[in-house]
Amino acid sequence: MKKSVIIGTMGVVVILVIIGIFIVVYVRRECKNDSDCLTKTCFTVQCKDNKCVYSPISNCCGNDKCEPGETYENCSDDCPDCDDNNNCTIDEYDYHEQKCVNKPILNIVCCGNGVCELGETYENCTKDCPNCNDKNNCTIDSYDYHEQKCINEIIIPCCGNGICDENVETYLNCSTDCPNCDDNNKLTGDSFNYTTQKCEYITYYFFDDFDEGFTSWGLEGRDPRWVVVFPEDGTNGMLTTKIDEKGGYAAYTAFGDKKWTDYTFNLKVKLEQERGVYIYVRRSPTGAYTIFITEDHLKLWKDINPAIDLKVKKYSFALNQFYDIKIEVEGENLKVYVNNNLEISYTDEDSPLLVGRVGLEPMSKAYFDDIIVEAP
Repeated sequence: MKKSVIIGTMGVVVILVIIGIFIVVYVRRECKNDSDCLTKTCFTVQCKDNKCVYSPISNCCGNDKCEPGETYENCSDDCPDCDDNNNCTIDEYDYHEQKCVNKPILNIVCCGNGVCELGETYENCTKDCPNCNDKNNCTIDSYDYHEQKCINEIIIPCCGNGICDENVETYLNCSTDCPNCDDNNKLTGDSFNYTTQKCEYITYYFFDDFDEGFTSWGLEGRDPRWVVVFPEDGTNGMLTTKIDEKGGYAAYTAFGDKKWTDYTFNLKVKLEQERGVYIYVRRSPTGAYTIFITEDHLKLWKDINPAIDLKVKKYSFALNQFYDIKIEVEGENLKVYVNNNLEISYTDEDSPLLVGRVGLEPMSKAYFDDIIVEAP
């Protein structure tokens, strides 16, 4: 009985081994001939060693690779559509990089290539060119085709350009650009510095434009004959002297503060007759520096006892014409300017006069205006 079972079991094992061998042989034998293999697009097939071997075919539509000669039009399976719908680009496929390339057309003017080219403007090609109008009437708006950017050039002079333009604009004619520097104080000189674009204020020791009469001065000498006269419009007062009964002119001196040391004395002077006027600086009981203006010369002397001539310069002063006179005293040095031109410079090294008032004394009919004594 046991022997029969053993024989039966061995029989089953033998049968299974035979089946396994058959299966292995069958699996290994994928093909006997090329025709036994499946066909694939863009692949060649051969039956080698009972196996199907597939090899890709170059330049074949369907191999999932866009190759030279293939395009979207003739092989959409492998190649993408590179048309970006822009007439200003050259649309190509880079077979090496395996991607689309859209190159802008630069050798001709083309609206839409992303470059604002000569001949194109914001008005005729908004795709490529920016709007350079900054809505400022004080700029010239243009486009720089080389730099590819807007240029907004400031117009000078122009009210509204944010710059108070020198010799052209003031607060009165262009308050948009120029500030009001008037601080309503007569003892400060209010001005605008066009370089720094800021207001500047100079401290005055004394100021009188005679527009409100003649009350700020003290007088020396005989009976005062100083008067303030106004032109026909009645706005600009001027200081002058009366004619006495004998036809002469009152010779009186108006004075400021006797304690001033260094300062600048500014005034306007107009001669009506040839005899001229005296202008004093650093006048005190011990003396004064005197500037004598006549029709044909400018003279400086030291008015002490005895008087000392310091400097004389020929200068032609026209009658009935105002001149700007500026006298600077600083330490031992004295400078005289006429219409902002330096005419006399003198350094007094022999017992200089260092303190004193300012004064005026006409020898004949003359007019004075805008008298200012500036602090240093």
